[in-house]
Amino acid sequence: MALRIRFDHRVDRLADALLDALEHEPAPGAGDPLAERTVIVPSVGVGRWLQRRDASRHGVSTRLRPEFAGRWLWRTMRATLRDLPERSPFEPERVRWLLMELLGELPDAPEFALVRKRVREEGSLARLSLADALAARFDRYLAYRRDWLARWQRGRWASGDRPLGAHEAWQRWMWQRLLERLPGVRDEHPYDQFARQLESGGESVRRALGGTRIALFGRIDLSPEQFALFGQLSASIDVSLFAPDPCRELWTDMLDSRRLAEIRAQRPDVAWLYEGEPTLLGNWGRAQRDFVAQVLSLEEQFGAQAEAPGRDEAWPFGAHGDAPAKGTLQALQAAVFLRSDDPWRALDRDDGSIAVLGAHGFVRQAEVLHERLLECFETLPQLAPSDVVVYCADLESAAAAIEGVFDSQPAARRIPFAISGRAPRADPLVAAVQGMLDMTLQPVSARSLDAWLRNPAVMEALGLEAAEVELLAGWFEAAGARRGLDDEDGSPKHSLRAAIDRLLAGAALGQSAAVGDLLAIPGAQGTRARILEAWLPVGDALAQLRLAARSPRPLSEWCTALGDSVEAVFAGVRQHAPGLQRVRDALSDLLASASDLPAVALDAAAFERALADALTRGATAAMPGGAVTVCPLGSLPGVPFRVVCLFGMDEGAFPRQGARDELDLMRRAPRFGDRLSRIDDRGTFLDAVLSARDRLLVSCRSRHARDDTPLNPSPLVGELLAYLSAQLDPAAGASFEANRRRYPQSAGVPALVEHPLHPFSTRNFVAGASYAQEWLATARELARPLPDRATGIGALVDPADMLGPGQGVGEQPGVATMPVEALRDALADPLATWLRDALGLRLLRERAPPDDAEPLWTDEDDRGLVQACVDRLLAGEEDGRVVRELSIAPQTAAGAPGRLHAESAVRRARALVAEATTAIGASAAGAKALPLVAALDGVRVSALVPVLGATAPVFVTAFPLGPHALIDAWLRAAVWRAARGDGPPACLVSPDYLVVLRCPDPQRSLRHALDWAARIGREPLALFPRSWLRYALVLARRPPTGAAQSPESPESRHASARERAREVLAGGEFGGRAPELARPAAQALFRDAQPDIDAVLALGERVYRPVFDDAVVEPRHEERA
Repeated sequence: MALRIRFDHRVDRLADALLDALEHEPAPGAGDPLAERTVIVPSVGVGRWLQRRDASRHGVSTRLRPEFAGRWLWRTMRATLRDLPERSPFEPERVRWLLMELLGELPDAPEFALVRKRVREEGSLARLSLADALAARFDRYLAYRRDWLARWQRGRWASGDRPLGAHEAWQRWMWQRLLERLPGVRDEHPYDQFARQLESGGESVRRALGGTRIALFGRIDLSPEQFALFGQLSASIDVSLFAPDPCRELWTDMLDSRRLAEIRAQRPDVAWLYEGEPTLLGNWGRAQRDFVAQVLSLEEQFGAQAEAPGRDEAWPFGAHGDAPAKGTLQALQAAVFLRSDDPWRALDRDDGSIAVLGAHGFVRQAEVLHERLLECFETLPQLAPSDVVVYCADLESAAAAIEGVFDSQPAARRIPFAISGRAPRADPLVAAVQGMLDMTLQPVSARSLDAWLRNPAVMEALGLEAAEVELLAGWFEAAGARRGLDDEDGSPKHSLRAAIDRLLAGAALGQSAAVGDLLAIPGAQGTRARILEAWLPVGDALAQLRLAARSPRPLSEWCTALGDSVEAVFAGVRQHAPGLQRVRDALSDLLASASDLPAVALDAAAFERALADALTRGATAAMPGGAVTVCPLGSLPGVPFRVVCLFGMDEGAFPRQGARDELDLMRRAPRFGDRLSRIDDRGTFLDAVLSARDRLLVSCRSRHARDDTPLNPSPLVGELLAYLSAQLDPAAGASFEANRRRYPQSAGVPALVEHPLHPFSTRNFVAGASYAQEWLATARELARPLPDRATGIGALVDPADMLGPGQGVGEQPGVATMPVEALRDALADPLATWLRDALGLRLLRERAPPDDAEPLWTDEDDRGLVQACVDRLLAGEEDGRVVRELSIAPQTAAGAPGRLHAESAVRRARALVAEATTAIGASAAGAKALPLVAALDGVRVSALVPVLGATAPVFVTAFPLGPHALIDAWLRAAVWRAARGDGPPACLVSPDYLVVLRCPDPQRSLRHALDWAARIGREPLALFPRSWLRYALVLARRPPTGAAQSPESPESRHASARERAREVLAGGEFGGRAPELARPAAQALFRDAQPDIDAVLALGERVYRPVFDDAVVEPRHEERA
């Protein structure tokens, strides 16, 4: 039996030495060729990498078994000690339940007041959170402060004669009570029993373990006591340590920059001893230094002779270790290896092997990274995707951007990649299950329900396509599902249950009708009933979960309730079956963690927390594969790759800014070997830098996307750039700011290279630098001069050119039949029409999220509701029926407020309808939509024209007069007049205007509309109908009757109208409605440019003046200024 130690700065060579040892040494099992060799690893990813390396030798890896140190030690103790359970009773996921119970039994003493106040919070979530935190602390104390726990057990303080702060008293009490509830380990911890057996000679250990061999690979998180235990084990079994050491020299005395500055200030006589050393090793390498020091202590304590073949090499590169540094990356690694900055002397320039890339956000970082990886594949011989890793400081934020950019590339530029190590909620089915739990914690909101329905796992479980989910979500919104499952946790009128009842009634009746106090909402009838039927099991499952959430209950009952609900909804999924299995495994692990323990009652919030923890423990780990590996930074420590990319290295993102743990007593009495997150993160960064063989690419957000203000990278990136600058350009001097350089400038020392905001920037195509040739044409267009273009961005087209010359209007559209809606849309929204017809672009309108709140009359913009009443009254329905149905409709509040709102809406609608019937001389309502066609030289214009009685067309809108309603009424009136000949004029009534549409020459009016619609579809025109309409209405405004003021001059009226039009176009000083230039189509064409208001009005006169010529516009009341 022996202790073998091997150091090496090259982890790949260290792995080969491990595999050689496993291959040539006899395995436990007396000649069994399939006997496993256990290797303790720092992470699952490192274990998978070792297995892949073993498989590359033998075609398959079946014997190498990676395992964590804690689990292996417990299995080993179970083999030598009697009556130990299969799992350690001190595992945090088991101890939490006992601690949670103990938190409810705290004594009423002053030293417990602080924690009692904390656990008095409503619900069991506070107790579970505190129990989790304390379980994690006890787990660390067992590894790093066993002497404290022993003193606590004897009733003493951890260190000295006084407590370590306010939290030691109750932690000591909790530890003592915890041991009382663990009878098997009450008197002595199994670890201490095992250590005592080893100290007594270890004969029983040798008999129990037989020919067991154990190997430890990589930088493993072990306390000094645990290191010593493996040293003691070496007297009974073979223990091999394969330890990475980045430096060939003894460097345990290496100082960081702060300590070095103190030495220079206090002891300048000895400061020279530390000159010429790589500061990065001292600043970043404390975790590696402490690990190496602990392994060296084993060498000394147990008389082992460590092997270190790398220490005989002059350089850390090449097959024989004698090749000098060839670039910046190799010079940095050589400086660390030699503990000297001498390798930089042979380097006269930066070769680009270390690049720090700045961009404006995650998406742009992913685009720049993709470009640089393409360059690497083109310039580095035999580089394979498996040779590249992308470490993300925040994988959850970066994953969507990387997926979107890498997946959207054309086949010729497609780089295979695989994202691993994501949080459980990244799995759609896991997110769906957690969403179901969320909807039991608080009343179901319309927005959360809408988002949950669009989850891909939910869509598969319900058997619905995207369009069907859109229908279902629309039905829920139309039926008034705003908050709560039913009237117990929501409004009796706007709960999900009330909405489903309305939809079911609508499916049965096939129309909107009152059924008692319920208004049937049609939509789910016929074959579409299947969509609503698919939802019903979900509603039942949510109801069962809500029933379980009414009161705290034991963990077993929670797992049963959720498991039944999950199976009822998701049992049939295939595509998302792995996610379903993860949920099943998490529930099983939860039950196992509390088995044989007293039942603790949990409320819904606490159970949700416990489930989230179980899912996190069972999450898939990062693992390398045959594609580019994308994973969290630190998940593959030390694993070498030819190209290492560090993604999202922003200030605040890395090193991680974790909250200070107030319960951690170790911070009050630190010791050698303690692990601190900030030190570990710096060590992780050093591991990543040293694991790169050919390229190190670091990306960060260097500028704000909105205003281009500079942003700082991670402090570690700043330290890296400062070190490189000091070595390559010593004359530049030290600087607290990172050097910045605009891409594609290449001269100078290593710097933060800032890439442009857009992939089509001309800077990307200097000397053919970009592989994204699809943007080249756009870049060339942007490089051309454009008059009056806004600085920096510019307009898509020149505003002056949009006005067009004074030629005649365009040709007729080449269609046999033109619906009047197409003419209306072209004239009322010309910019969107040109984008659609000329460029084939359809601007997606952002869908407004469903409203969660019950409608309140005073807070609602109810013009749409009044418009619905107008349409029903025009059709001849009675006021009383409309009021009755509207008062029970989901658009109004429940009870008396809803009825008052309905009466008000109907009253306002009746006033508009009454004025319309009076204007055309009709005796009563009863409008019918007549299908009419007007023929113009082979072009047929079709329209449905609402006619009141047998008199004339009537149009009533509950909204203020706008171009859409005016142009629509004008076109339909023209079709009516062209198809029917002479007759009374049409009438348009709005809350603010009465418009009489005479259309004396309907052929001319329709021809004008057709010609301009054709031209609008062919060329971009600076047409802004809302601005021109405001201009025309102000010009047409007459002074109030009997006013004593002097008449307004034409010049003054024109100036006033022009100013009002300008406010509508570009926005006024006091806000108000969004300006026309803020519309998506205007933003797409003009960006930050602004057309001349006089030119806009001049073009509007040519297009829209015929509408006013055919109409008489009278204000219904005094227009507000």
